[in-house]
Amino acid sequence: MLMTRMVEYSPEPGELVEFEVQDTAGTEWSEHPEPPSWVQQHHTGLWLANQAAGRTTSPWVCIAFDLPGRLDTDAMAAALETWARRHSTLLTWFAADDSGLKRYAMPPESLAIRPVSQGEVESSTEIRTHLRERLDTSVNPMQWPPFAVTAVLRDTTSTLVYAVDHSHCDGLSLMLVFAELRALYQAELDGTDPGLPEVGSYVDFCALERERLAQIGPDTPGVDRWIDFWREGGDQTVPLDLGTEPGKTYPSLIIEEDVLTAVESDVFSQVCKASGGGSTAGLLAALAICGYELNGSESYRGLTVVNTRDEARWYGAQGWFINVVPISFPVAGRKGFAEVIVEAQRAFKEARAMAGVPLPRVAELYPDLAAQFVPGAAPPMVSYLDLRHAPASADWPGADLRIMAPPGETREVSMWLNRAWDRTFLNTKYPDTETARTNVPIFLERLHHVLREVARNGDYPIGDRAAAPADPVV
Repeated sequence: MLMTRMVEYSPEPGELVEFEVQDTAGTEWSEHPEPPSWVQQHHTGLWLANQAAGRTTSPWVCIAFDLPGRLDTDAMAAALETWARRHSTLLTWFAADDSGLKRYAMPPESLAIRPVSQGEVESSTEIRTHLRERLDTSVNPMQWPPFAVTAVLRDTTSTLVYAVDHSHCDGLSLMLVFAELRALYQAELDGTDPGLPEVGSYVDFCALERERLAQIGPDTPGVDRWIDFWREGGDQTVPLDLGTEPGKTYPSLIIEEDVLTAVESDVFSQVCKASGGGSTAGLLAALAICGYELNGSESYRGLTVVNTRDEARWYGAQGWFINVVPISFPVAGRKGFAEVIVEAQRAFKEARAMAGVPLPRVAELYPDLAAQFVPGAAPPMVSYLDLRHAPASADWPGADLRIMAPPGETREVSMWLNRAWDRTFLNTKYPDTETARTNVPIFLERLHHVLREVARNGDYPIGDRAAAPADPVV
C-alpha cells in the first residue's frame, strides 16, 4: 500500500467510467432522527468554516486499486448498490440551519447505481484532473451521495477509485473497502452469495455515542486530564520551530518514507514487548527521545488515535470510529529507550481509557479551551497501525492499492506509522513553510535513526543534553 497525493497519481489511460448514483423514488428525503457523531459534527464544522472563509478544502478520503481484466461495469454497479445498503451511513448526509446540524437519509430501496462511460482517456494527467474536479465538487458532508466511484477500464487490468467524505469513513474503514468490494463484485460475476457477515450501522453508533456524551460533565474522569493538557501547553509532538504564525494555516506537505524492513519490524515489535510496551508506545517513546535530543524537551506531549469500535458489530462497519486522546510522559532522567517506553506505555494505557471523552465535547463545557483551536484546522495526531490485520492485505501490492491524500492545510505535524507485510513506513504531514521544510526532515532523520537502532541493538542510549541546541534546528 502506498499513500499518494492526488497531484502525483498517474494511472494508466483507458476508458473512463463514472458510477452515477440515483434516487429512483424521486421523493423528498426525510430528516433522520439520529444525530451526527461528535467527529462528524466537528468535521462538518471545519468544512463549513473553510467554505465561509474561502479556503480550498478537500474533505474526502480515497482509495484506488486494480482488478484483473476489463471491469464488468454492470456487475460493479450492482456490487456498489449492495455495498451502500450494507453501510447505512452512506445513505445519509447533513444540512445546517439556525437550530444546528441535522442528518438526512434516503430509503435503501430507492438507491440505484448505473455506469456511465466518459469515453477513452489518453493520458494520466487527464484522468488525474478529472478525478480532482469530480471529488472536490461532488464529495462533501453536505450533499448526497457522500461518495463517488470512478473506474478506468483496460483489457488486462482495470482501476477502481472510491472516494467518500471523511465523516463516513476512517482509516481502518478505508482499509476494509478493498476486500469487501472485491468480494461483492466477484459474487455478482459468479451469481453467488458473497458470504459476508452482517455489520453494524455507524448511524446506530452515533446515537449510542450521543447518549454517552450527554452524561459527560466537568467531574467525568478524563475531562480534567484534557483541561490540564491544553492549559499546560497542548500538543508538542515535534517541539521544533515550524515557522508558523498563531491562528494561521498553511498548505500541507506529505512525505512517505520507509523506516524499517520486515525483519527490523519484527525485532522492533519484540523489543517493545520485552520492554513492557506495544508498538504504539514504541513510536511515542522514539518521538520523546527525538524531542529531548534535538530540543531538550524533558517530556513528551502529543495526541494519538484510539479506536472506538468497542463492540463486535462495528468491526467491519464503515464509519469514523476514532477519538484522539492526550499523551504526556517524562523522558528526562531516563537512560534509554527501554526506560522511556515504560513511561509511554503507562501514559498510552491511561489515554485509551479516555476514548469516550472526545475533545470537542470537553470544549463545549469549557469555552476558553475551544478558543485555543485554530479555525479550519484539524488537530495534529500520531498513529500506529498494523496493516497486516486488514482483510486481504497480502493482496494489496499485487493490486497496486493506494490511499489517495487530498490537498489541505495544516499548521502542525501529524504522523502515521504503518506496518505492512514487507516493511514499516511513515507518512508525515506538515505545513509548507521554509522553516518546517528544514526542521521537519531533521526531526524525521533522527526518528528513523532511533527506530532503527532499537531494531538493530535492542535499545537506544539517550545522548547527553547538557548543551541542547536552540530552536530552530538548522
